[in-house]
Amino acid sequence: MTTIGYLISMSKQPGLLFIFFIMLTASNAYAQNAEDDGGLLEQIQSLQSSLNIQINGLEEVQNEEKVITSGSQEQQIEQLLASFNHIISRNAKGKIERIVIINKKQKPEVNRIVLPIRFQGNHFVVSVAISGNGKIWQTLDMIVDTGADLVVLPESMIDQLGLADSAFTRQQMQTANGMAEAKMSLLKELKIAGETVENVQAAFVADDLLGKNSLLGMSVLGRYQINIDDKTQLITLFKK
Repeated sequence: MTTIGYLISMSKQPGLLFIFFIMLTASNAYAQNAEDDGGLLEQIQSLQSSLNIQINGLEEVQNEEKVITSGSQEQQIEQLLASFNHIISRNAKGKIERIVIINKKQKPEVNRIVLPIRFQGNHFVVSVAISGNGKIWQTLDMIVDTGADLVVLPESMIDQLGLADSAFTRQQMQTANGMAEAKMSLLKELKIAGETVENVQAAFVADDLLGKNSLLGMSVLGRYQINIDDKTQLITLFKK
């Protein structure tokens, strides 16, 4: 029976039609509530009520974003608390009785970055992701150049990096093809081998003067001690 035919049939029975619309309204309200679920705190409180357990330290999870979970309720608890140091107490039957949330786990500090490299002629090349405004990203291969004071990029990348409306200063700089005028700006972020470097000084030079190359210079490399191993084709950057 089609939906229209079903509704016509039910319209002959007012009581059933009323019940149908009540159920439909409740279903829509439930779906809306599911979409509007709050953040991590609300998720944990919901499971706390379902499991009838005591949870201390809920203030540690306030303002944290919602986490997608699956599995049993206990498995969901573990997933929700994966980013927090916490203690779970169980009874003799192995059921959770109490949870204490201590604090949020801190990301371990990385003291060195290992960069796989490849050769482009006599140059080392590494893969880098860069953004001028933190929203628009470009991934490109860059030549490791310890002789360059700054990150040097083709002028055509200004728009691609979200810097079209930025205020640039102008400066003369030496390139492999002679002196050139460069547009100077800051890159909001540069990601290299999982490490994020912020507020990186960069120079944008006419494309034909760079020969389509991009240089990873000392405005990034200068923040590290550099070890280059030709044999293993690895560059290791040690934080200063």
